[in-house]
Amino acid sequence: MTPPHTARHTDEPPGWVTDLYACFDSLDMEAILARFSEDARIRFGNAEPTVDLDAYRATFDAFLGTIRGTAHRFTQVWECGDSAVLLAEVEYSCQNGTVTCLPAATKLHRRPDGLIDEMQVFADVTPLFMP
Repeated sequence: MTPPHTARHTDEPPGWVTDLYACFDSLDMEAILARFSEDARIRFGNAEPTVDLDAYRATFDAFLGTIRGTAHRFTQVWECGDSAVLLAEVEYSCQNGTVTCLPAATKLHRRPDGLIDEMQVFADVTPLFMP
């Protein structure tokens, strides 16, 4: 048994993370939102965090207008209690037909009821918007 405050390194994400990113990769906003608490704090890069699901929906919907899809491939995963830290290669299918693969790191935290209440994504998506 892993002590409660010791991170466990694995190449495979836990089921709750796999389920979440299946929703992201299928661009299923309702399924994504169902996995977050109403007061979830969600932050992408250096943008201001969103602190409720309506604000997150508006931000995510705006981003969805710029891409056709995503595919996440996790390269490293650490779990510690109700938190996970993920390194991934993310393939973005853009509206212009190009596909760009970018690195990302994400920290997730879940409440005892299993809903995600914090997500911090570290990724530079600037190349998606370059001519």
